[in-house]
Amino acid sequence: MRGEFAAVAAAEPELVAHHLTQAGLDEPAIEWWGKAGDQALHRSAFKEAAAHLGKAIELADKLAASAGTALNAASASNRLRLQTSLGNALIWTKGYMALETSAAFARTRELASQVEDASERFSAYFGLWAGHLNRSEPAPLRETAELFLREATARPDCPETLIAHRSSGFTCWYFGDFAGAHDHFQKTIELYDPARHGDFANRFGQDPRAGTEIGDALTLWVLGRIDEALRLADRALADAESAAHAPTMGYVRVFAARLALFRYSSEGVATYSRALADIVSRYDLPAIWAGAAVFFQGWAKRSGAAEESRITEMRRGLAIFREQGRNWLLPIFEAALAEAEAGAGESDAGLRRLDDALAELGATEARWYEAEMHRIRAEIRLKRDPADTAAAEPALQAAIAIAQSQKARSFELRAALSLAQLYCAANRDADAHAALAPAVEGFPPTQQFPELTEAQTLLATVRP
Repeated sequence: MRGEFAAVAAAEPELVAHHLTQAGLDEPAIEWWGKAGDQALHRSAFKEAAAHLGKAIELADKLAASAGTALNAASASNRLRLQTSLGNALIWTKGYMALETSAAFARTRELASQVEDASERFSAYFGLWAGHLNRSEPAPLRETAELFLREATARPDCPETLIAHRSSGFTCWYFGDFAGAHDHFQKTIELYDPARHGDFANRFGQDPRAGTEIGDALTLWVLGRIDEALRLADRALADAESAAHAPTMGYVRVFAARLALFRYSSEGVATYSRALADIVSRYDLPAIWAGAAVFFQGWAKRSGAAEESRITEMRRGLAIFREQGRNWLLPIFEAALAEAEAGAGESDAGLRRLDDALAELGATEARWYEAEMHRIRAEIRLKRDPADTAAAEPALQAAIAIAQSQKARSFELRAALSLAQLYCAANRDADAHAALAPAVEGFPPTQQFPELTEAQTLLATVRP
């Protein structure tokens, strides 16, 4: 009988926790609700985990209040661990950007200041940083990333240092510092050790290796290292599968779909968005990812689909994004929708959308897609009126200047190609050569970036 009870307790610790709670045995009930929450976290049952952990925390706080004295070290450490686990459950029930998630991690940071263990403080930094990133709050985003990196690197052999570098990498990316992002991502990948970091997926949102690899894949693509980027993206997808962690699999597919969108690959966007929708449905992940899947699937209908239906889907996906407050990814979605609107004959709507999105950058400072936004704006104007080069030319020049300042060679080459084509149409061959030659020179050879071949062919036909 004892063995049978042990098997049930191990499989369903929430039953033990419930009976202990009913019996008024609060201290063991707290332990068992915590076990139930952790078990649910590890099998990606995030709503269930949040509910169990919430009960543990409620009992623990009630017990502390009735005692009227400060918690001993063991109790304080356990209360902190419960709070950290709750924050991680809320990431995947409410989303990074939800106020409930940020409040949970703020409480984690408060509790962590009362104990010696710095690791839980780092969990709080990550949760707060992720909220600032997703809500596009540039000042606290930068401040939290810098604090995390400074404190982690100051501690010898600190296992959380790789998470601090990963956070710094995405912070650099957000502001358009792609070379800085790549450096931090490389340090993250170099530091990764399965033995030390195997459970970090449950502490920091995703498996750090797969999550960093896909981020670096996008970075390498922007830097012009196309073939390296695509190889690393394939590796990230494989590592996400090996991690067998639902949020990691979803996260990597969101970024893989973004990379396909960078490449204007309808097939890639469709493939990854279908896989994303399946994961969201299977594991009941936040609606924000459902919004991404809807948007991507709408965008991927680039042929054989009614434009009105396609644009309706994209607008619906974007509305979900805005409603959920995940703002840092908005630039690429706004730009892609503006292109689709212009392609459907709604050029004025597309231009207004881009103008509004560019204006938002003044507050958010999310400049990672700024060069492409200027290029797309110019091309929409030219499509509306090919003879109206007065506005398109400075927009393309701005795109090139921004891309050069960010070392964003792929974005630079695209904008330079568009500007050179504009000049060629006006019989300004020398200007076309001057615009295009610097963008082509030294660009890593590849068959996976058609714009490079097109630029090289055009460059061979114009003289300086």
